[in-house]
Amino acid sequence: MQIREPAEYAILGLLSEQPMHGYEMFQRFEHGTLGEIVHLEMSQMYAFLKKLERLEAIEAVIEKQGARPPRKIFHLTEQGRATFTAWLTQPVEKPRDIRILFLIKLYFLLRLHPERAEMLIEEQIQACERFLSYLQSRQNEGEPFFDHVVLRSRIYQTQALLEWLRELRAMRLQQ
Repeated sequence: MQIREPAEYAILGLLSEQPMHGYEMFQRFEHGTLGEIVHLEMSQMYAFLKKLERLEAIEAVIEKQGARPPRKIFHLTEQGRATFTAWLTQPVEKPRDIRILFLIKLYFLLRLHPERAEMLIEEQIQACERFLSYLQSRQNEGEPFFDHVVLRSRIYQTQALLEWLRELRAMRLQQ
């Protein structure tokens, strides 16, 4: 079992900022920019919290609340912090992952390590350029029409992402 879901990384990111209980984390998804990147149901979040506990990426402390039922306050373990930090600074491999994974990474880098954001953007541009070169090398004459359509679609999408990333880099450098 591994951490694979974008929401799992987002949970680690929230807990890297401060310990929280589950409902507080859910509110951050529901009412913030993070929720525009990752849609998460409360039941999914609690399932991810259990999984992350089993993986020893997070731990919970029970907090008493007087007459109300006690609640779990989650915090990152050293292992969880190391996993999140290593993941945070690596560009995504496929352009389709930019829409969610890259945006989660950038969201937390800007909050936790803003000085590293430019490097991630630059590395993401380089990764997309490599992927575009790979796609362009696969073009050949005489391929079936639909194969050509799919490949050209991926090329155009990657080119658009590169344009957006370059714009993002320019905006960031102006700040």
